[in-house]
Amino acid sequence: MNKLRFIVLTVFLLSLQGIGLSPVWANDPPPADSHGAPAKDAHGAPPKADKPTRTFEGQEPLFYFDSKRRPYIEPFHKTDEEEYFVCRGVIGEWFRQLMAEEANMLAAKDGLNPVTGSTCAVRLVATHSGKKLPIVSVELYVNSSVMRSCILGESCPQSRTVIMYVLDKTLYRSYFITDHERKIRRSYCLDNKSKILAKEECWNHFFDKAAKEKPKDDH
Repeated sequence: MNKLRFIVLTVFLLSLQGIGLSPVWANDPPPADSHGAPAKDAHGAPPKADKPTRTFEGQEPLFYFDSKRRPYIEPFHKTDEEEYFVCRGVIGEWFRQLMAEEANMLAAKDGLNPVTGSTCAVRLVATHSGKKLPIVSVELYVNSSVMRSCILGESCPQSRTVIMYVLDKTLYRSYFITDHERKIRRSYCLDNKSKILAKEECWNHFFDKAAKEKPKDDH
């Protein structure tokens, strides 16, 4: 894994905890019994969490994760620090296409290559603090060669990385758009209507905004 990208994700986790933001995941733990313990099946074993299918609105969830923030499939690549999963069956199809459209809108500002959303991976990075839930990012690639280089190589020629946030029941997305050859590295924060709020990571945007709105002491 590219060390710089790992550092960015680590900083993201610490900032996320510091300002009280929560990523969006798609499933809850199994229901508890009357004594507060996890419910068990007829053989006395805790039941497996059911994979969600549709929300009450009839739409696919954003992610198909269990209560430990893990997909219901095995990773196709794994290291000591991270795991990669195919996007199909892990991300709602409508949401994957939306992220591809947003990434292309941002990449077009620098004349960068578009993505289709089909060459895609969900990356889980292990953490060792708090609830120890993994950091989750969605990686969109312009082609399979770039995907192999980013995952298996020492550098990532081009990246389109997305991280989700919820603040006041509103979904926000942080995008990282890079092109190594052209020395382009952009960060954006988008709201739930794909509007660009800032040309920086969402956690920085929210932190700066909160700092400006904080009442100043009269002393």
